[in-house]
Amino acid sequence: MLFQPPTEALLFAMEPDVFLSRWKIFETYDGMMHLVGCDARGQGRVSSVLATFNHYEMCAETSDGLTYRLVGNPGSFWDVVDVWESWCEANCIGVVTDVTRRLLAGSVDDDHRSCAANGAR
Repeated sequence: MLFQPPTEALLFAMEPDVFLSRWKIFETYDGMMHLVGCDARGQGRVSSVLATFNHYEMCAETSDGLTYRLVGNPGSFWDVVDVWESWCEANCIGVVTDVTRRLLAGSVDDDHRSCAANGAR
């Protein structure tokens, strides 16, 4: 039997909200932004491309439909850094920039809409 990655609908049904601690926001050379942080299971995680970011509510929605809720202050952890570096090796060509402070200050075109509560859309 071949392994098939979960579809977006299945991912959403399994985990509509992802709580991320020790998080940062990175922008790849092509302008796409991703969250990286530690999920509720204590594992490093990289999000899909950010579709919206609300720095007032500390949440983001990604292109795959998941809602990320940011817990605590931005930060870093060795496991998170390892996951991000592995993701970059596989997916990035060019410069990657930490845009966490800029997004928190609201100086980028962030979206001020509320993030969906508990996956309600």
